[in-house]
Amino acid sequence: MLSRTPCRVAAQQRTRRPESSGFSPRSKSSDRTSARATPTQDFTALQTDELFRNGALQVADHHGADGNATYVYQFDNHPTQDPGRLGAAHCVELPFLFGTFDSHPHSPMLGTPSDTERALGRSFATAVFAFVATGSASDWLPYAPAATAIRHFG
Repeated sequence: MLSRTPCRVAAQQRTRRPESSGFSPRSKSSDRTSARATPTQDFTALQTDELFRNGALQVADHHGADGNATYVYQFDNHPTQDPGRLGAAHCVELPFLFGTFDSHPHSPMLGTPSDTERALGRSFATAVFAFVATGSASDWLPYAPAATAIRHFG
């Protein structure tokens, strides 16, 4: 699957603002394209990286550069029935986070959620809410520049 939601960055607010404003640009689209991918899938992966992923990772790199606790996730789940090949579209994790699948019964981005997807939603919500409550999550490693500790869901 090449189309993914952007990485999301969660950062503890107790940390100071870094003095430097330098970002280290990098692209991960080469990691997500494949010899078996169609040109459309490659284009989608490149655009996703350009519009969402690269900027989120720059923010994470910048925040983590001074040792600030930073957590990054990527939501990879996509519906089993995906006729439009949407993949894990932007913001598709929100019904998983809030358990609102039934509020979107005809959404092609969600399909018909299975028990497995509902369990993923509970796991995702538990991890996010643990972070909100404590500033860390037990099964979610902190992100650091040059290290790719990105928590994948799905």
